[in-house]
Amino acid sequence: MDAPTLRILDTISSNLGDSISINQLTERIRETYGTAHYANIYHKLQKLKKEGLLSLDLIGRSSNIKLNFQNYLLIDTLAEMEIEKKKNFLAKRTDQILFLTEIDKLLNETETIRSVSSINPTKNIKLNKTELLFLLRKTPEYHNETLQLYKEMLKLQKKHNLKINSLILDRNDFHEQMKSDEINPLREALSETITFFGPQAFWSEIKQVTETTEIRNIKTETKPANISNLDLTYNLYRFGYKEFGLQLAQGKTFCIEYITTAILLQDDARLTEAIPIILSKNSFKSNTLAFLTQKFETTGKLMGLLKILHTIKPTRETAETIDFLETFNAEIIPADEESILQKMRLYNAL
Repeated sequence: MDAPTLRILDTISSNLGDSISINQLTERIRETYGTAHYANIYHKLQKLKKEGLLSLDLIGRSSNIKLNFQNYLLIDTLAEMEIEKKKNFLAKRTDQILFLTEIDKLLNETETIRSVSSINPTKNIKLNKTELLFLLRKTPEYHNETLQLYKEMLKLQKKHNLKINSLILDRNDFHEQMKSDEINPLREALSETITFFGPQAFWSEIKQVTETTEIRNIKTETKPANISNLDLTYNLYRFGYKEFGLQLAQGKTFCIEYITTAILLQDDARLTEAIPIILSKNSFKSNTLAFLTQKFETTGKLMGLLKILHTIKPTRETAETIDFLETFNAEIIPADEESILQKMRLYNAL
């Protein structure tokens, strides 16, 4: 794949759902790669349109550029793009080849994993960490396979002295979170990934989602500790918790896993007791919550709360999350069971 095609496809695929003109595309390529010329990009776009890989819809005097998922060969082309991105990354970071070789060996030992992507690898590797997005098949052994995958990643973390955070999703959760209007880690991750293994499977799943809904990636990464009080209050209300006396205003819509993590990062025992309430009143993604506790090191605090919640009101999601978190071997931070029980009664969460 030639460099102009790679840069165009990489930029468009990283901005799924955005309405991008040729001028905007040129500017974004320039921001990422350091150089871009409108005329060259225009001519390459016309070629890709002729091949049926892209659609260019006129909106006034501007063109709206999108991937044409109706083209059978687009998935193969995007897989080729991922391979080129992988080669370019490893050319600069040859030290990562051994690490990826060991993951490759792990993939050969299980049929559950469909694809593995690295989230924002250039930035994360400078911080001596890696964030991996695993896409798994939904099988009867999914839970046990996920537990084993966490354990294997912890072994590699110790062996390579590299912090590894794992977002492990089955295809149902993958589809659901891609379609969601909420700000969540997956929608943010999709704008900055390199799919090292199974790129065809990865893009095939995305294609399936585009057949039923419009996907919109999120370019900025949420820092839960920086979620504003307004957004925190608004989302807690959405999930069934409102502190008396607080004024409610419209805020940004975050997933329950981000809100839970934001509370855990605050030193506020009173607010922390909202977590069992919202988790008992709403469904949540155990795998996403586990990823965020790994990333922001809140496992011990969450485990203390979940142990009590599971005693008071046991659910499959709570039990599954506890199983996942126990693989991280974090010290459990105790919580006040009686106070949590009283609060749950107050908010009709039993």
